[in-house]
Amino acid sequence: MSNPILEIVKDRPLLFDGAMGTMLMKAGKVALKTPILLNLDEPDLVTDIHRQYYAAGADVAITNTFGGSPLKLVADGLEEQMAALNRAAVKLARQACPDGKYVGGDIGPSGKMLKPLGDAAPEDVQASFFSQAEVLIEGGVDLIIIETMFSLEEALAAVRGVKKAGDILLLASMTYTKTPNGFFTMMGETVSQCTAALEEAGADMTGANCTLNSTDTIDLTKELRAATDRPILIQPNAGKPVTSEGVTYYEQTPAEFAADARKIHAAGADMIGGCCGTTPEFIKAVKELLADG
Repeated sequence: MSNPILEIVKDRPLLFDGAMGTMLMKAGKVALKTPILLNLDEPDLVTDIHRQYYAAGADVAITNTFGGSPLKLVADGLEEQMAALNRAAVKLARQACPDGKYVGGDIGPSGKMLKPLGDAAPEDVQASFFSQAEVLIEGGVDLIIIETMFSLEEALAAVRGVKKAGDILLLASMTYTKTPNGFFTMMGETVSQCTAALEEAGADMTGANCTLNSTDTIDLTKELRAATDRPILIQPNAGKPVTSEGVTYYEQTPAEFAADARKIHAAGADMIGGCCGTTPEFIKAVKELLADG
C-alpha cells in the first residue's frame, strides 16, 4: 500500500498524540463514564484537546471514539447513536487538524469476552467493529487505529471488520504485560504470535499501548522489531498510576518520558505516542528531544 504516512516513517519518527481521557479528567470530566458523548455535548472541548496535541508537535491525533463500537455502546444504551457519535468525532478532529497532519480513527475493545470464555460470537464482534469502521472511513480519517487489545482473537475480529469496511491504512496495537518470562497479552499470547497473525489478517502496521510504562516498553520494542519489518507504534503510559484521596494521577515527568522515548525510537519504533497519563506537555518533550537527535 502506497501511503504518505508509510513514506514519512522511512525518514523520521512519526509522532502520535497522548491520552484523551487524561485531558478530559484535567477538564473536570472525572466521573464521565462515556467520553464519546462529549463529541455531541461538548464539541469545543474535544476539538481544543486535539488542537493542543497538534500544537505540541503530534503528526497524528486520534479520534474520541475509543468506546464507539455498537457492542461497547449498548452497555449505556447508546448503540442507536453510534453513527452520529463517531461521525462527530471525525469532524472535530478534522477541524483541528493542520495541513500536513493526520487524523486516526480510534477503535477500542468491545468490552465483551468471546466464546467460549464469554458469550460474544466472533462474527458478532467483527460485525460491530465493521459498523464503526465504516462510519470512521466515510467520515474521512486517514488511517484506522485498533488499540488496547488484550485478546488476539478480538484484535483479529477488529482487523477483519475494518478490512471489510474499506481500503484504508490499518494499525493494530496490542496491550502486553511484562512477566519474568517476557511479554504476553492477558490471554497469554506472545509478541511474535500477535504480530504474525495481525499482519496475515491485513494490518499494515502493528504496535503496543497502555499498561506498561515507558521504561518497560524499551525491551518490548526490541521484541516487536525482531518480529516484524513493518512500522511499529509504541504508546506507553506515563509511569504507574497513583491514587490519592480518590484521584488517580501519574508521577512520571514529561522529561523522563521523553528520555525513554528516545530509547524506544533507538530500539526500533517508527512511531511514538502516549497513553494513560500523558498530555500535550509529554508530546512536546518527545518532539523536542527526538528533533535534537
